[in-house]
Amino acid sequence: MPDIPVGHVFLLDGTGPDWDRPPADFTAAELVRRDPAANARRDYRIAWEPTLLDDHAVIRGYRGGARGSAVTCIMPFTARKAAWPFLRASLKTRLRHGYRVVASA
Repeated sequence: MPDIPVGHVFLLDGTGPDWDRPPADFTAAELVRRDPAANARRDYRIAWEPTLLDDHAVIRGYRGGARGSAVTCIMPFTARKAAWPFLRASLKTRLRHGYRVVASA
């Protein structure tokens, strides 16, 4: 059986994550990638949060790289359903690049 991260981000159907529907209770996921051979320590957080100016936004935070710098990106959306394709693509890309989920809510 494949190693499937556990958390609210993933709706398990017995074989793997259901990427087609946004979980109603999704708020955030934290992922890490550690590669001692390449001296890589990278952290990634993606969250669905309310904002002051828009209804909600996808907030992405990165930390790592050669200098350990941090970057935050904010993308406003009107609904979780509209944001889900972006959230899903971001999560799938990170998992494909060797990240693993360490926390989700």
